[in-house]
Amino acid sequence: MMRRSLLSAFILSVAVLAGCSSVSKPKPATLKDFKPTLKTSVAWKADIGRTIKLEAGVGQFTPAVSGDAAYAASATGAVSKINLADGKLIWRVNTGAQLVAGIAVGNGASDGMTAVINDRSELVIVSAEGKVERRIPLGGVALEIPVISGDTVVVRLADNRVAGFDLRSGNRRWVLQRNLPSLVLHAQSGMRVQARPSEEASSSIVGPGDVLVNMPGGRLLWIDAGSGAVRWETQVSTPRGSNEVERIVDLLGAPAVDGGDVCVSAYQTSVACFGAENGRRLWTRELTAVSTVGADPLYVFVVDDQSRLHALNRKDGVIAWSIDTFQLRGLNSPISWGRAVWVADKSGFLHAVSREDGKLLARLSLDGGAISGAIRATRAGLLVQTQGGQLLMIRSEG
Repeated sequence: MMRRSLLSAFILSVAVLAGCSSVSKPKPATLKDFKPTLKTSVAWKADIGRTIKLEAGVGQFTPAVSGDAAYAASATGAVSKINLADGKLIWRVNTGAQLVAGIAVGNGASDGMTAVINDRSELVIVSAEGKVERRIPLGGVALEIPVISGDTVVVRLADNRVAGFDLRSGNRRWVLQRNLPSLVLHAQSGMRVQARPSEEASSSIVGPGDVLVNMPGGRLLWIDAGSGAVRWETQVSTPRGSNEVERIVDLLGAPAVDGGDVCVSAYQTSVACFGAENGRRLWTRELTAVSTVGADPLYVFVVDDQSRLHALNRKDGVIAWSIDTFQLRGLNSPISWGRAVWVADKSGFLHAVSREDGKLLARLSLDGGAISGAIRATRAGLLVQTQGGQLLMIRSEG
């Protein structure tokens, strides 16, 4: 009797396990037909070279803008300058090594100068005329896009150091160190520097010599790029959980600055906004965020771990609307531009939804497949760089 009971229990266990293994995994949402109410088109496209596949934030290749030109880098080491009006190539230079991330471009006195980081842990400076000026050893691994503020290039290294280098001489001006958590999401955090209002939407409250830095461990820093002095620093999210994996609280991408607020997202934890003057916390909303936030005067937009898109009220963080139209489609970071919020999925579709209620307005299939980094808003339209090697200028009407 006992043998039969044990045998029956074993058979039942095998049947249950077999049943569990046959359960199919959730599938990405299917894109449904709809009538577009926002006309979108590709104004021009340029072939700039392929980038690496985007995994966990590593390999972000986002285009940059200065004056009348767009700048883009490819994984093979090419740096290109493109006419913003028509997409024609102005110059291209091969930097001589594989690149680990996208490009930074200067403004003002450093207008047109660019900086990239190669797989030899070198910071490569390219002149406004398209010539490699110098290669600066970083003394550590860097996986993120650098930024240029005035005559300083700022780099965040994988060991949680932030360093400023003189753009002209290549000398290191300063270095800032913060404790490195046991586990981090490499290349998830990012930096933001002031850009000219005529080139892309940004806040006038961020001075031309200031850089905002998202750090692993959940810290947000406001730094003077010229001296490395910390104007203010705040803890966005505190590590918690029973193991090191649960205690990961990396901040995602570059902070969003609009008006007098700085808004950031912490990996699978929360979204929060702070006063730009002193870093005082304005509000926090618990959310399983997996994208950089996008912000405009009314809303903060973020994608969660199921690819649901959320709009939070800027004033208090209350959810205005949420949509699951793109569930599990691997949405990138949203950006507010015109009357729409724009997101791209990993299958290479660009979607425009209403800022007011999340209703689908337009959809565009991108030449070159999935995007390689953040979407860039410019005065001429949206710049999108794809992993397949295309730089696209997207425009909309209506």
